Amino acid sequence: MKYLTLIPLVLVASCASRPQVVVRTLPAPAVEPIEGVRYGEVVRAYHLGRHVDSNQPETMHEEHPVYRVESSARWNLHPGPTDSAALLNPPPDAAYAPPPTNDVIVAEMNRQREATASVMAEAEKLARAYTELQALLAEMKNVARNNTMLNARLATNELRVLQFGRELQKLSTPPPTATNDTPPVTGETPDIPVP
Repeated sequence: MKYLTLIPLVLVASCASRPQVVVRTLPAPAVEPIEGVRYGEVVRAYHLGRHVDSNQPETMHEEHPVYRVESSARWNLHPGPTDSAALLNPPPDAAYAPPPTNDVIVAEMNRQREATASVMAEAEKLARAYTELQALLAEMKNVARNNTMLNARLATNELRVLQFGRELQKLSTPPPTATNDTPPVTGETPDIPVP
């Protein structure tokens, strides 16, 4: 019996000698400002005047406000401000594998760069030639327009010269004589009758 009474004392003594560990959950730290993580609800109040209920025509409502949830709470998915150090040293992408490099690939890349540079130079020369061609076409149109105007003026002047020639010919012909006298022949003296 002595042994049985000692066992509970030993158990009580062993429990009393150990410190009790109490695990308490700490409250989660509040997120400030909350708009950085989640947008809140938008509730608007509408003031209604006296009206008859459309669902129950026997019921009339007195003037009162009506509250409506315009938009419910939602997560803010916009990235917040970040440290400039984090932007300068982003974490490495595990899926990224640098392209293999060897002398053949480097030589091909250099050849492609040179080909691209020559194509760009040719494109610039082509653009300059195109602008020069456009200028020449505009100048040729102007010359053709001027040539057409000069041809029209030349034709008009030729008609006027022909008209002036006809008028000059009309003026240079002697008028017809009204008598039967013959005109004197040059170099002879006309006979004058003596009385």
